[in-house]
Amino acid sequence: MSAPYKAMDDGGSRMNVPAEVGALVLRLTVCVTVVHHGLQKLQNPEGFAQNMVAKWFPFLPAPLFWTYAAAGMEIVAPILLGLGVFARLAALGLLVTMVFANAFHFLFTGSEGYPLGVPASGAYAFEPSLLCGAIFAYFLFAGPGRLSLKPGCC
Repeated sequence: MSAPYKAMDDGGSRMNVPAEVGALVLRLTVCVTVVHHGLQKLQNPEGFAQNMVAKWFPFLPAPLFWTYAAAGMEIVAPILLGLGVFARLAALGLLVTMVFANAFHFLFTGSEGYPLGVPASGAYAFEPSLLCGAIFAYFLFAGPGRLSLKPGCC
């Protein structure tokens, strides 16, 4: 007698190749687009600390520390997530970073008529960080997928 339903993962070890390739492409794409933000912060950390952290997040002590923390997160975590090593932890750190990026954009430009408005610039200022945040949330909950160095781990 067969079971009344079939588990989504089929209970076996067969790999859904298109889904895994899609997750890999998504993981690598979002990671390579985030790294330059960390490198950019390191070009002028004092300027970022004063003009971004201290100005827009005055409740955070030691703005230079948070600048280096964000830069480190945007450089190291994408490498880990891209490789699939400590992927969930890396995705969590990047998601928190995107929460702050979104907060900045909403404080600076407002909602820009979201969701149906057409911003003068052609795109919502918060759009890239919102999309990256959603992708990092996915990998936080789903993990890196099987095409990673540590599938199913962390």
